[in-house]
Amino acid sequence: VLMQTRSEKLRPRILGLRVVKHLLDHLKEEYLVFLPETIPFLGELLEDADLEVKSLAQDILREMEKLSGENLRQYL
Repeated sequence: VLMQTRSEKLRPRILGLRVVKHLLDHLKEEYLVFLPETIPFLGELLEDADLEVKSLAQDILREMEKLSGENLRQYL
């Protein structure tokens, strides 16, 4: 799923982020085991040219920070 967020096409990037958001919303703290794998992808997506992609990435990052209780921006 995360590899789809590196697609040159917009739709796979957005859908990949929506899947990550869905997993995060349903798994909550259990998703945090995937944090090390997810952070590099979010770092790239926060610099995306598309505003929807950036917004989704920011929402996911905020939710992960809320669940983990840590400021994750230092790892981007």
